[in-house]
Amino acid sequence: MKNLTTPYKFIGLDLAWSARHNTAGAVIEITADDATPHLTVWREELGDNDDIVRWLQTVAPAPGPALLAIDAPLVVPNQTGARLGDKLLTQVFRKFQAGTHPANRTNLGRYGQPVGDIRGETLAARLVAEAGFSHDPQVAFQTPTRQLFECYPHPAMVVFFELATTLKYKRKLRSVANDRHAAYATFQQHLTELAQADPPLRLPPDLLTRDTRLLRGETLKHYEDLLDSIICAYIALYYWWWGPARTHIFGDLTTGYIVAPLNGDLRRAIPEKPYPGESVI
Repeated sequence: MKNLTTPYKFIGLDLAWSARHNTAGAVIEITADDATPHLTVWREELGDNDDIVRWLQTVAPAPGPALLAIDAPLVVPNQTGARLGDKLLTQVFRKFQAGTHPANRTNLGRYGQPVGDIRGETLAARLVAEAGFSHDPQVAFQTPTRQLFECYPHPAMVVFFELATTLKYKRKLRSVANDRHAAYATFQQHLTELAQADPPLRLPPDLLTRDTRLLRGETLKHYEDLLDSIICAYIALYYWWWGPARTHIFGDLTTGYIVAPLNGDLRRAIPEKPYPGESVI
């Protein structure tokens, strides 16, 4: 790893499509005094775009180097259907049940304030204008930068944790509700094991020892959002650490894209063209 003269921050944002719902954020940091990436700051509850911009300006003030990975569509030119990047990613990760739902302006616009606004696009534009980020999915290998890009935790977790299928910890997956807490325990164990990964990640033990059976309602949902934001932050770290050798951009900045880690086998599975249709998970 190249020597760093200033702290480098890798930020994850699990962005809700609507400002009426919760967003969570996490910050991983590398410093000259502590070269092991470690989680330093997190917020389980973030509100509207104003709240998010203020928080990011505080935890990663400009012009310091920072790489921000956001779990939400940031470029959505299509009124209906799915983006090319959504289709390509889903074809690679469908067998792991880690495809993505089609992103289009009709569906996402229903959550906007005002209706029709695509929150990820609006927030990304504000972070460029007000927080000094550039919006670019092309991240140079271990080079200081200050930019943001779109990611998606589920396919990343398949790669990071070598999963056969995605972990079923989400509240919306009612068909597997009885297994949800076991899935959380597995998720926590995998996060603990990142301390021995490459790159390593040191996490506060108390974050990974919460008994989700004792959490209820919004408290459990906020914990879910926090863990997702940590994965997003690790995606940013992983991308910077390894560069494009172990990461792929599905789609592009014009038609919409998703950045995801890839191993060799999955890279060979990338199709030249998407199959017809828009089936997902």
